[in-house]
Amino acid sequence: MDDLRETAISLTFWYAFLALLSGLLVIVLNDLDAQAACLAGADVALLFALALIMKSRALNERSIVRGQFWRALPANKRPASEGGRRMAQSMLERVWLHSAKGAAAIAIALCMLALATHNDGGPAAAQSLPAAISDGG
Repeated sequence: MDDLRETAISLTFWYAFLALLSGLLVIVLNDLDAQAACLAGADVALLFALALIMKSRALNERSIVRGQFWRALPANKRPASEGGRRMAQSMLERVWLHSAKGAAAIAIALCMLALATHNDGGPAAAQSLPAAISDGG
């Protein structure tokens, strides 16, 4: 059971590293400012969460033995029975959905950071008022 969890977490970390690397490449190669970089990071995090959700929805007892998770497990640690494969599928699905929830939380934090770095100088309603009205005369 612990080997299944460790392998699922390791595989998810590998996917997260690849998503992070691709996001950093997009940000660096496009020379984005801080606000756009935060929003691009949030987009990458949401796409990562969506990919994990889609991968977890596509899991079944047959597809798990053909995937990367199964090949990453040591041969002597792979469950041989149908119940073992079902348990491995459940473990991988839980890890992926938990990681998707974390990626969505990171996306929210990056959006909030982008909003905080937005420095136009005040609320939009105050900016749309003419100067004479806002000065009081």
